[in-house]
Parts: sequence; structure tokens; C-alpha cells
Amino acid sequence: MDNAEFEKFKEALRKPATPEAMKAAAQAFAQYRIVQLAKGKSSRPTLVNLGKGTGYPHAVPVDKIPEQLAKNPEFYNLMKKVVAREKS
Repeated sequence: MDNAEFEKFKEALRKPATPEAMKAAAQAFAQYRIVQLAKGKSSRPTLVNLGKGTGYPHAVPVDKIPEQLAKNPEFYNLMKKVVAREKS
């Protein structure tokens, strides 16, 4: 995953969870997904979190990640922790 679109997504996640930053991260992930689909990588994986008490669904299909990034600060912070490898 060393392409420019993924780096843009990581950079978007480095910002605090404001509505503007969340929307930018959602757009960056959607663009990354479009590029991956264009390369023929069309699997339909699901992101699963087994933690308790989260404010978002425990299973999020990859095509729904931009939607969750844009509207859910808890999900945004989870992705920030996982993708950007930053502590929230």
C-alpha cells in the first residue's frame, strides 16, 4: 500500500476529529478505494472491531468506510490509530 492515494488518506487522518477533517478523510479513502478498484483489486472485505462499547458498528464493509469516517468521530479515531499509527 505504498501509493500516493493511501499516503493522502494517512495524512488526512493525522488531523483532529473535526467535521472538516472527517469529511476530508472520507474523501481521501473513497479516492484510494477507486484507485484500488481500477487496478483490479475488487475484493469486498469487512473491517471488524471486537471491542466493547464502541459508538459505531462492529463490522463495516470497506465500501461503507467513507460514510463512517465522515459522520462518526469514534470510527475516525479508530482509523487514525490503526492507519496513521498515532495514539488518540
